[in-house]
Amino acid sequence: MMKAKELLPKRTADSNKGTYGKLLIIAGKKECTGCAILSSLAALRSGLGMVKVVSPKSNFTAVMNTVPEALFSSDTDDSSIRDDIVWADAVLIGPGIGTGNRAKRLVNLVLASRDIPVVIDADGINVIALNDQLKKALKKKAESDEVVITPHLMEMSRLCGLPVPEIKTKMKETAVQISAEYGVTTALKDAATVTSSPEGEIIVNTTGNNGMSTAGSGDVLAGVVGSFLAQSLPGYEAASLGVYVHGLAGDVAAEKYGVRGMKALDIAEALPEALLRIEG
Repeated sequence: MMKAKELLPKRTADSNKGTYGKLLIIAGKKECTGCAILSSLAALRSGLGMVKVVSPKSNFTAVMNTVPEALFSSDTDDSSIRDDIVWADAVLIGPGIGTGNRAKRLVNLVLASRDIPVVIDADGINVIALNDQLKKALKKKAESDEVVITPHLMEMSRLCGLPVPEIKTKMKETAVQISAEYGVTTALKDAATVTSSPEGEIIVNTTGNNGMSTAGSGDVLAGVVGSFLAQSLPGYEAASLGVYVHGLAGDVAAEKYGVRGMKALDIAEALPEALLRIEG
């Protein structure tokens, strides 16, 4: 595994906002606005050039007030989503989208796309776990494109059918099994997140702290991984680096607020300092 500094996407003097990737984020039903905010803010705070958020119209004001740099759309008909995917360099789907028919349709549209890498998080994983056809679509997508999934223990339990306590005792084995079964990179989140590649490579993360055990922390991670994918890192490198940077940002936030007082937004806002520390 290369050092984090060597994995960071390269920056050039002769560049513009299109140089550093365009990420489409499909997130946040109306009750989960924060998922869209945290993932899009984290993506921009980790070097991304442009982000577009697809979320219900009711989330527009909250997203724009917090992340005014983002583009926003509430159009979720099939043709609009396909156009958005064509626009993007990578897609993140799942944070707070729910598990109803609308979510299933959106996940299916993303899995049916080709020539674009994808991060699937949270409800995106839950939807797939509930639907055999989507499981087949996930495998098919991963045959041609980079796919990263970022489950916590319960989401992994739904996907693989093992109870959480058993997964917790064999994190590496479970991550490797799912990566091999579906052809995806897996970032299995816990106190020490395990990232595995489809080929069986594995890395256990060394950054982070228990202050990151807070709502929205996973949305931040998904945004970081999506950002690195959009900046052209391969799936395993994007996930491994994303997990490391996310954990380091958590350590930076803990230095300022303490592990009891920090929250997910603090982790997202600490990403620039974490990247500066990596770059030395």
